[in-house]
Amino acid sequence: MNTRISELTKLTLEGKMYANPVAVEFDREDLFLSKQQRESKRLCEFILNQEPVLTEHSKMTGFFNCDGSVVGDAFRRMGHEATQKVMSDFYLKNIDNLSTMEWQHATADYKKVLEKGISGIIEEIDGSLKTHSEQKQVEFLNALKKVANTLIKWAEKCSYKALELSKTVNNVEHKKNLELLSKALLNVPKNKPSSFYEAVLTIYICFSADPDSVGTLDRYLTPFYENDIKNGILTRDEAKEYLQELFLMLQAATKVTSVCFTRGGESHFCIGGYLPNGEDGFNELSELILESLTELPTWIPQVTLRWTNKTPKEVFRLVLDYERKDPHKRIAFQNDEKRMKCYTEICGFPFEKSVGYTTVGCNEPAFLGAITGSNSKINFARSMETVFHKKSDEIVNVKTFEEFYNIFFGELKSDLETAYEYDNKYNRERAKDINYLSSIFFNGCIEKAKSLTQGAGDVVIASPMCIGITNVIDSLIVVKQFVFDEKMLTMKELIDAIQANWQGYEELRALILKKGDFFGNDTDRSNYVAQKLYQSLYEFLDGKKNLFGYQWLIGDLLGYNEHHKWFGEKTKATPDGRFDGDMLKFGIGQSEGRDKNGLTALLNSIANLDPNGISCGSTVTNISIDEQLIKNDDNFEKTVDMLETYFKNGGIHFQLTYVSKEDLINAKETPENYGNLRVRVTGFSDYFVKLKESIQDDIIERTTHKC
Repeated sequence: MNTRISELTKLTLEGKMYANPVAVEFDREDLFLSKQQRESKRLCEFILNQEPVLTEHSKMTGFFNCDGSVVGDAFRRMGHEATQKVMSDFYLKNIDNLSTMEWQHATADYKKVLEKGISGIIEEIDGSLKTHSEQKQVEFLNALKKVANTLIKWAEKCSYKALELSKTVNNVEHKKNLELLSKALLNVPKNKPSSFYEAVLTIYICFSADPDSVGTLDRYLTPFYENDIKNGILTRDEAKEYLQELFLMLQAATKVTSVCFTRGGESHFCIGGYLPNGEDGFNELSELILESLTELPTWIPQVTLRWTNKTPKEVFRLVLDYERKDPHKRIAFQNDEKRMKCYTEICGFPFEKSVGYTTVGCNEPAFLGAITGSNSKINFARSMETVFHKKSDEIVNVKTFEEFYNIFFGELKSDLETAYEYDNKYNRERAKDINYLSSIFFNGCIEKAKSLTQGAGDVVIASPMCIGITNVIDSLIVVKQFVFDEKMLTMKELIDAIQANWQGYEELRALILKKGDFFGNDTDRSNYVAQKLYQSLYEFLDGKKNLFGYQWLIGDLLGYNEHHKWFGEKTKATPDGRFDGDMLKFGIGQSEGRDKNGLTALLNSIANLDPNGISCGSTVTNISIDEQLIKNDDNFEKTVDMLETYFKNGGIHFQLTYVSKEDLINAKETPENYGNLRVRVTGFSDYFVKLKESIQDDIIERTTHKC
């Protein structure tokens, strides 16, 4: 990085580039206005009262943070009264140990604003006003127009401030940079950018409206990059400089005092993947983005490569090479083949819209200009607990595994129906809020005169996260193997052992743990059970949609919080050997050494788990491998081949951690000696010693696969 970026990096890591909100004293007579008029008026006043963060090293500015006094962006949800109320009652507070409310992520439609500028979006609003006559719709559209015009005025204010600062700067280069910034802000984001620099600046200014994901960054910026390179007005080093400043400012959007400052889930975007024309999108700019990001000693944003069958082997290897050399663990991998199958066949989205997906937050999929339809958490293992602890009389005399499975799945369907209805209830409450700032950049809001909180988007999925899926699969395997296939015990004996929390049945539990044909071993039985469960889920969810009409899919990741611990604490013993209160598992994988047949077997099991793609919601696969499989060049080539084969066979996602179990245990015991130890968690990365104990324990229990 050059000297200017080095100085900005220092200021960013010190927290000095954070945009502190400036409070506004509002007119008390605003009370006499309608709700939408009042909220939009105050939002506009707030925006224009902010002060841009500028230094002599800046070539970008324009980001602002809301403070809760106005209805801000839809990601942080400040000022969203209904959301704040429902969150105070249900966020991280489970209902009947089955469901709990969680956060939502999104990505703005940067492609639209780069193609037409905010002035073009205002023209869309004017067009929509001609087709809507209902008072609330007209008020909403007028509010959007007012906020859009305010964003243009805000850029003009930032332009003036940059020009004023330039007059006080002695360094000639810095003075020119500020003058260039001032000039650019008079053009963007009002109009379509005229250069790569203005395009990156536009993204940064509009990031205030949705400070979450910047989407599929390489495809938005490629036309500007290629045009400027071709015309000789941009060099690769200059483009790298602009990208690095953008990434630093995304990092700076989070307070340095926040626990999230070192977590990549605060901003997550994608590179590569299918383009609307069916070609693979990884290009020269994609690589430059990786180079620019990984050169910075920061944690936000994080990036995922979207792999396709057309991704060249050398590209996959290249990105894995960046991953193994990145000490901050900012890179993960996603399979477009499985996701495109899901989004086009199950969700019914056109291919050209399906390819607009990105991964946001902790690995939730969101589409261009759309929010994630749901992020609630579900205790997937509660149904298994129910049949063994509350309805054991219904299973004690079953004659076949199929008979048992039907009883179990009936209970699971009931739980899912209830949990999905809770998810609808959370969304129904959130829909009482009307968002103005983010809705400008989200699809369907202008056309339908409807807030993004109210289901305006047409390409959205609903994917609650089901915690404990692997526990359920393993429990089903134990029943099939020990009770019906090998007849090593009766159902009554298994019920008695589980209801006794394995007390007095220690030898039986030890036998199950030793001989169990658990998920991840790529055996006929374990694969059959896992595939049967996902086939059942596919059939159950076929055509099922949430209150906004979004297709239900299956998710399984955790996020920042300890839902696996909280659900587990109130879940009694299960057939997989869990004791009362033990944590549940999250993600699709295996741990505790139960994947005995090695990494290839584990990857094969995961890849073949769900041929239909119903699990293409918010899913994560954590892979812990011996460091030598990555650091040793010969082994690395084999690892590249193995992971590429995993994707070709149907794996959806993977992220790597290669820290020894011994180091993790030592880090937990003596954190002061392991402050720099960084791991992938559940779609994001963080320092191991900063994680909550239950998440640390889960990472420790993941099987480390060796050469």
